[in-house]
Amino acid sequence: MSGAPDLRANLLGMSPSDLSIEPTEELPHVWAAVFDWGMREGSASIIAVADGSVSMYTSSGGGMIGAGEHDSVRVPAARFLRTVESILDSLTAATDTPLPSANEFALIALTYDGTRRAVVDLRLLQRADPLARAWIAGQDVITALRELQEQPPARG
Repeated sequence: MSGAPDLRANLLGMSPSDLSIEPTEELPHVWAAVFDWGMREGSASIIAVADGSVSMYTSSGGGMIGAGEHDSVRVPAARFLRTVESILDSLTAATDTPLPSANEFALIALTYDGTRRAVVDLRLLQRADPLARAWIAGQDVITALRELQEQPPARG
């Protein structure tokens, strides 16, 4: 469990200048987003950064770093970031970013103006809720990460 929360916390403590990321036409406000999913047995965090980095961490200590090197993951992660950018008004300014409880989804947007966050009980999430769009886009990233994990290792 030691590595995953530390890596998540490291990102949450960074600034876009630490990674040489600047606003773009597609992402004028958001430079990274975190999809935190609380489950009965712990939590999973998907992190997408505007530089193409994509990682997944679990509270049990598992994870995947560097998945953004693969188009199959980078494309849905970029779509996730654009979705977060489009619903930014649905998130509120945040100083604390705890992991969600079971059956909760927390969305964290790291913006050039600070951190924004929203938490929703998944049992109450409605299709019309802007956070549902982020949930679906995040699930697409999770699917791409799972498919990447299931690929047989390349032969060298």
